[in-house]
Amino acid sequence: MQHRCWTLFSSICFISIIIIILTKNPSSQTWLQNPSFTFNITQINECHHVVRSFFRFLCEKNHSLRSVQLSTDSNDHVCYQLYSKNKHADLFARVQLHFQPFSNRKILFSDIENLSNSCLSCHHIQIIQNKLYIIPRPNAFNYQTRSRSVKLLIKQMMDTFPNIPDLDLFFHVDDAVELPNGLNDVRFNVPIFAFTKTNKTKRGLRPDAIIPMPCFTLWSWPEVRAGRWTKASQSILNASHSIEYEKRVIKLFWRGVRTWKRTWFLRTAKLYPDTMDLAPVSWQKSTDGLAYKASFSYRTLEDHCNYKYLVHLEGSTYSSRLKYLLLCGSPVIFNPLQAWEEYWYHLLKDRENIMLFEEAGNEAAFNRTLDFLMHNEKRAKEIGRRGQQLVLDYLNEHAVSCYWWKLMHEYAKLLGYQPILHRDAIYIDDFLLGGFS
Repeated sequence: MQHRCWTLFSSICFISIIIIILTKNPSSQTWLQNPSFTFNITQINECHHVVRSFFRFLCEKNHSLRSVQLSTDSNDHVCYQLYSKNKHADLFARVQLHFQPFSNRKILFSDIENLSNSCLSCHHIQIIQNKLYIIPRPNAFNYQTRSRSVKLLIKQMMDTFPNIPDLDLFFHVDDAVELPNGLNDVRFNVPIFAFTKTNKTKRGLRPDAIIPMPCFTLWSWPEVRAGRWTKASQSILNASHSIEYEKRVIKLFWRGVRTWKRTWFLRTAKLYPDTMDLAPVSWQKSTDGLAYKASFSYRTLEDHCNYKYLVHLEGSTYSSRLKYLLLCGSPVIFNPLQAWEEYWYHLLKDRENIMLFEEAGNEAAFNRTLDFLMHNEKRAKEIGRRGQQLVLDYLNEHAVSCYWWKLMHEYAKLLGYQPILHRDAIYIDDFLLGGFS
């Protein structure tokens, strides 16, 4: 036992020392262009003692991986092994497509300055010598804790991977990126990272100017009591396991804020109270903490797992609720009315892990979709199971970090200048301690 603990301790120290050297030593940056750092995962004997969650995850869940590569953007990198080797479900399948509109010429520093002056509501970050910096911007759009959650997601990725290239990056945290003075029709030479985009309807910035990034809720959403994604996802999963699918309430269930895109569904549900339970929830800002106060109709995310059928409806643009619903393991009917997409929606397959319903306003078609699920219980259960597995496989905290890692590397390839630390830059740790937003 003493020998095994020493082996484990040595392995962890080795990982930590390598990461510290790569991330803290400026002289290592040249070497990082062609490194070959590979760690033998089989050296770890006691998974629960591993400090870094990503390594513990590899040790516990992926015994088929004998070694992991962390230092180069090659096909051997652990992120590709975990999330890109399955051609049927490649997490990174659309990344290059999103970046393609910016591939005609390199991004210059003058382009960075132009976007900075044009998108005053954007947040600006820098990565310099493997350190994350925040550039304070007094007019950057902030709503609830969204921007802080995005910054923490990026920090988590950087705490995991040692070789992120130097870059300037702009992101926006509103439901839609809205720019002033006719700039929504402009595709700058620098992309803006945002939660969602659509090619189906015109609202805000043109879609080919946007790179989809992970939603803030994949870190935390305390205002509506969702909390940290890692804890909420496990809690919902536990709730799904606590009640067998066959014993769940035979109704279609939904709760959420009323928007114009949801009105028809709410009205239709009132006509079928025996098979549908859809109701709006209102929220009031609380003065005694982050969490908002909900109306009487509110149900917890875990409560959703008591129902056999769930429905997902777009909000103002997208709705971040889908991943929570899929975790219940009940089949989810999804109405993509305006086709707002998050970065992972290409993994959704109709009648495989989701039920797409694209005929809002057609009551007969809506009833047929629900009727199909009710009369094909085995198929419905399997759709729910696969939807749940999709979230577990591709939206866990490690997959989210890998997606950010991929975005950073692809974006850095576009840069035609050497980023220099901004005069107002604040190191991420100082930023978090200083109460900035």
